Amino acid sequence: MNTGKSVRVNMLEKKFGNFTAVNKINFEVNEGEIFGFLGPNGAGKSTTIRMLCGILSPTSGNGDVGGFDIIKEQEKIKQNIGYMSQKFSLYEDLTVEENINFYAGIYRISAEKKKERKEWVINMAGLGGSRSSRTNTLSGGWKQRLALGCAILHEPKIIFLDEPTSGVDPISRKNFWNLIKDMAKNGVTVFVTTHYMDEAENCNRIALIYKGDIIALGTPHELKTKFMKEDVLEISMPNPEEWIEKLIGSIIIKEVALFGAVLHAITEDAQKAVVFLNDLFNKEQIKDYLIREIQPSLEDVFVSLIESYDKAGNPNGTHKS
Repeated sequence: MNTGKSVRVNMLEKKFGNFTAVNKINFEVNEGEIFGFLGPNGAGKSTTIRMLCGILSPTSGNGDVGGFDIIKEQEKIKQNIGYMSQKFSLYEDLTVEENINFYAGIYRISAEKKKERKEWVINMAGLGGSRSSRTNTLSGGWKQRLALGCAILHEPKIIFLDEPTSGVDPISRKNFWNLIKDMAKNGVTVFVTTHYMDEAENCNRIALIYKGDIIALGTPHELKTKFMKEDVLEISMPNPEEWIEKLIGSIIIKEVALFGAVLHAITEDAQKAVVFLNDLFNKEQIKDYLIREIQPSLEDVFVSLIESYDKAGNPNGTHKS
């Protein structure tokens, strides 16, 4: 493995019968990097992460994780990484402390080290007053932090988090990401899958995956400046949701999405689009509106890239849906 690379993937492919879940993808992850794997449900995120964690064997291609071959050394990978799945992985009927003890046994942590690591997990998760509580009595955010603690009990240098904040409230999500950033500062490589675009802003680099293909890879800033060819307009107006279909139907507006209380409209020419929208709103006697050009969000970028991919007719030629 190249020095400084925690993960390397070359032409990695996974097929289930005639269905291609992951289509010959290539990427590398640097040591101590927060690497985001971003895409909609069914894009190939979980399949990729399972191959990297030694849970699933690739159909073709190769790669290594922490210096271990993903095909020949799957058991060594499992021993040297942390993995937190999107489904809650702890035992609900055990207490907080019993869950930690159980995972300490799985990872074969020595008795003297176990006590130290147990206290670290409890403090990190903020569960000092709940160590004897059954896990099923904890809120989603506390369960999530406990699951993270158990996944890194053995102090792995690489951790895989598969949709770790799915179904968790915004405050818990923010606290969780603070923990992830602290781990990265201490040299831990974090590979995280998510479909939350705002979360992806926390990553050093992001791979956008769609229908098994990586359609863009770079820093959040690079994705918003290099990969986005179109302009984005923010439209503030009364009842914006009523205008989505009307605007999408026009020639000059390529895509429209609701962002909170405003619309984001993607267009190839912002100036022409502003003239068109002013004429349209005046004709419809809409007076209380505001249009301004803005830097695209990651969601704007992703919507634009997906549309371009679909219009190109899935250029890799494989059957994927």
